[in-house]
Amino acid sequence: MARAPRRTPEPRRGRGASPRATRVRRQAPTVPLRERLAAAVPGVLASLVAVVLVAGVIWLPRVLDHYPIRKVGVDGVTDVRRQQQVQTALAALVRDANYFSAPLEDIYQRAAGLSWVSDVSVRRQWPDTVKLTITEREPVAVWNESVLVSRNGEPFQALKQYDLTGLPRLNGPDQRLEAVMGFYHSMSKLLREVGLGIERMEVNARLTARLTLDNQMQVVVDRENYVGKLRRFTRLYRGVLSSDSRGVARVDLRYADGIAVTWRDQKA
Repeated sequence: MARAPRRTPEPRRGRGASPRATRVRRQAPTVPLRERLAAAVPGVLASLVAVVLVAGVIWLPRVLDHYPIRKVGVDGVTDVRRQQQVQTALAALVRDANYFSAPLEDIYQRAAGLSWVSDVSVRRQWPDTVKLTITEREPVAVWNESVLVSRNGEPFQALKQYDLTGLPRLNGPDQRLEAVMGFYHSMSKLLREVGLGIERMEVNARLTARLTLDNQMQVVVDRENYVGKLRRFTRLYRGVLSSDSRGVARVDLRYADGIAVTWRDQKA
């Protein structure tokens, strides 16, 4: 009878015994120094920016306090009244401003809004000045005792800011300012040829003009061919009227072929 083969008994494992495992340590890859520095740069920069911002918030106001605006300089303004008006208009804008924060655009708008200002430029001047260069409107007449008229015919409110001595006084319908100014310039040019100037001109709705000249002579002329009629008068004035001992008080030019003369001294 054949025998079964004998099994080799397995060795006993002690309590808690476990099969041995072989541990293999993996070495972490080495990161080049350049890459580590590059990775650290954003964080460093962010920290620096934060430090700068905090320092700016703390110290910048103190630094700017050393550069307050102390002066508003104005060039191109010829009268102390207008100089004072500019200073008053801008005082609130520059009171708490410094050299760097001065609101130049607001200053420009405020100065340009003055009725007698034709043009203006604004700039900073180190270390404590805002400088304005202003071009003034040049008045040539007073219109209806309420506004001034500039050389280009524009009305503007500034009676208290100008010396009105020597300015002619023009009166007429409000809507006819352009026509009246046209008459004034044409008539003034013709009268200057004989040394006469216009002190006052009153124009009615039909555009008949009554002039008071600088020698107190009165002249009446209608709009119909007024240039030809004034030329006739200037020829007579140069040749006869200016030398007449009676003195001309008034001339009426509303005639097609002549003039009517009123003398100061009717008995001479």
